[in-house]
Amino acid sequence: MTTTLVPERSRGRRAWDLTWRLLVAGLVGLGAVVAVWGTAAEADPQFEARTSAMVWFFTVEVLSLFVATPLYVLRGRAPLLMTGVIVVVSSFSQVTLGLAMLAVVSMATRRRWVEILPVGLLWVGGGLIGDRLFDRYVAPPPEVSTTTDLVATMLGPVVLYALLAVTGMFIGGRRALIASLREQAATARREADARGQTARAAERNRIAREMHDVLAHRLSLVALHSGALEYRAGLDPDQVRETAAVVRANAHDALGELREVLGLLRESTPGGEEHSRPQPTFAQVDDLLEGTRAAGTPVTLVLDHVEHDDLTHLPVTTSRHLYRLVQETLTNARKHAPGQPVTVRLHGTPGERLTLTVTNPVPATAPTTPLPSSGWGLTGLAERVRLTGGHLDAHLTPDGTFTVDAWLPWAAAPETPA
Repeated sequence: MTTTLVPERSRGRRAWDLTWRLLVAGLVGLGAVVAVWGTAAEADPQFEARTSAMVWFFTVEVLSLFVATPLYVLRGRAPLLMTGVIVVVSSFSQVTLGLAMLAVVSMATRRRWVEILPVGLLWVGGGLIGDRLFDRYVAPPPEVSTTTDLVATMLGPVVLYALLAVTGMFIGGRRALIASLREQAATARREADARGQTARAAERNRIAREMHDVLAHRLSLVALHSGALEYRAGLDPDQVRETAAVVRANAHDALGELREVLGLLRESTPGGEEHSRPQPTFAQVDDLLEGTRAAGTPVTLVLDHVEHDDLTHLPVTTSRHLYRLVQETLTNARKHAPGQPVTVRLHGTPGERLTLTVTNPVPATAPTTPLPSSGWGLTGLAERVRLTGGHLDAHLTPDGTFTVDAWLPWAAAPETPA
């Protein structure tokens, strides 16, 4: 069982709120008693001399006060019932008028007409009955009441109750507005936190994707050539130097590209322009293919109904994504089907789409020393393509050929004005 402790400050604040309300109600009630006493004494000079009237007056006031005060304190448990009883009690007593007024205002803050109207009827009707009982038993009026006196007697309670109800509804509306604004602020904070978490997750995914695209290709070449140095003991010195040079070059390129990606991911870095390089585009794809061939993977580039010049003048974003597509598919083929021929086929039309198809046969047995793989290459590739508005599909055909089909939007080049 969990016990929730109310903070001392909250308890003190609630006690103070109740105290000052009771004090205000007491002052209003005392003022009403003095006013009624004065009116009765003025209407009946023998009022103070009549013992029965005085006993009746003070007995009703004291009993009403003892009944109404606990009801006011506990009104939160049943606001409509408690307020109705307090209003009825105040009809026969003046000292409880302040409690009745505060109870009506408190109930009206709920802004429920189904509560306000019935209590209003009790307020007006009880006031008329109480006024008649006072006139009969305490201070009889010197003259017979007329219709005008009756209307005046009714009009006062109606106006007073209307003012109390409007005040309570205004306070309730203000509280509701403040609560709504607080809820909106809390919702805005939650949404901002959610957007921040989404942005951070997207940024982490982007960093992971860029890191994978940059390092996977280069490091797979380093691993492949260093493995050749380890297992091919019969290499002559020239071959060793050539292989070591390839390893060094790819390691150097990997470091350079890593620095480039880190520079791009950093929002602002002093001197970042001096150390950053343009990201590779399709214009560098020939170097990529040559490096793959040098690593022992035969690669054939087929251009189907598309000119090489058109591809070298692709929009920068499309060209960069196309390069990464070719790079990752070659890396994937080299990891899972080392030494197998790879065919890279491109076809498309400016203004429509550019389609890339990469195929390679899959060996029946897995490589004896497979290159390490994160398992996220094609997943990150598909996400990259999706963000550009394209689509990627990778599957194994029944004849044992692994195929990667992808297409990217190809925006038409803007027309040059004559």
